[in-house]
Amino acid sequence: MVPELAEAAAHAHAVVDKTGYTLLAPEAAELIRQTGWTGLVFCGIATENCVLKSAADAFEHGYVSWIVTDASASDAGPEVHDAGLLVARRLIGTGQLVTSDHVIDQLTAYAGIPVLE
Repeated sequence: MVPELAEAAAHAHAVVDKTGYTLLAPEAAELIRQTGWTGLVFCGIATENCVLKSAADAFEHGYVSWIVTDASASDAGPEVHDAGLLVARRLIGTGQLVTSDHVIDQLTAYAGIPVLE
């Protein structure tokens, strides 16, 4: 884990050490199943690899997947990021690519509503 994320990780619901491209390794898949989550929001570095693979795998396993476009990037440059988003639109749907403002608005709408985890 990069040092800049260590403090945030200390407050996370869970931290999964992902060793491949996809989040949906056995440990994470079990966590998702146990918590009863039906939708997953993805962002990160390597839009065209890890973000895309995780979102597509989640979609194929019956979860609703969203990719936060302005909270993702590619270390190979903006063109590769854009290519990853193009493929994502084909795999999980155009409406599943959202901005961080959209995610914040959705979370704000649930503020104060009890959520069972």
